[in-house]
Amino acid sequence: MRILVTNDDGYGREGLNSLIEVAESLGEVVVVAPKENCSGIGHSYSIFKKIGVEEVYLENKKRTDYVVSGTPVDCVALSIRHFMKEKIDLILSGINHGENISYDIYYSGTVSAAREGIINGIPSIAISSSDYFNPMFETATKFLEILFNSWNFSKLPTDTLLNINVPSVPFNELKGIEVTRLGRRVYYDEPFETDNEGGKMVFKVFGKTPGGFVEDGTDYSALLQNKISLTPIHLDATNHNEIRSWKDVINLDKIIDTFNY
Repeated sequence: MRILVTNDDGYGREGLNSLIEVAESLGEVVVVAPKENCSGIGHSYSIFKKIGVEEVYLENKKRTDYVVSGTPVDCVALSIRHFMKEKIDLILSGINHGENISYDIYYSGTVSAAREGIINGIPSIAISSSDYFNPMFETATKFLEILFNSWNFSKLPTDTLLNINVPSVPFNELKGIEVTRLGRRVYYDEPFETDNEGGKMVFKVFGKTPGGFVEDGTDYSALLQNKISLTPIHLDATNHNEIRSWKDVINLDKIIDTFNY
């Protein structure tokens, strides 16, 4: 099995190194990760920009890693089209410093890397440890080892990524595992003007830790209960239940008639 390992926190971060160790027990590993921290960059793709790549040869591993001056999505795209174009069996993204739940998945570079994988038909998993300031990667890696030992990789879907969030608590304090849906998040970030440089306003955006709505079956609620959250995320964001109502709201026949004049 050939496995691509990437992240959004940047090459050399502890979470990435922990994930690499787990991946090495599964098969051949290729590491392609951003040079800089790309947290919150979302599904950004560096079109029309130059992307530098540094090769880092690890003598003890007999492996060459690739450090990319771009985004997590760039890392996956370059791997698919250049570094691993023969075959990628699995993409692992993480282990992120901090949870990626609810609406976070649209901001997260970690989840976006996995999403780029399934866009290209490759089974992909995003993994996060819930506490940004005190992530417990040993808990996440122990769970991943158990999970991967019980998994039939040939049955992994190629159109749905798995978003895993592991509470940052000792392994023996975990209260279980739950397959969840995305919860609803509440953000408190605000822009604050920090300086004025040459007549230009300079802002930083920050705030307290996001909250959310406690609802059964959601990733947010699972983490609050010290449960590992497994959320399958599909590419199709269409609200299929609303298609009929939108047809009722918008008089398509009337609009179409205007094209006949």
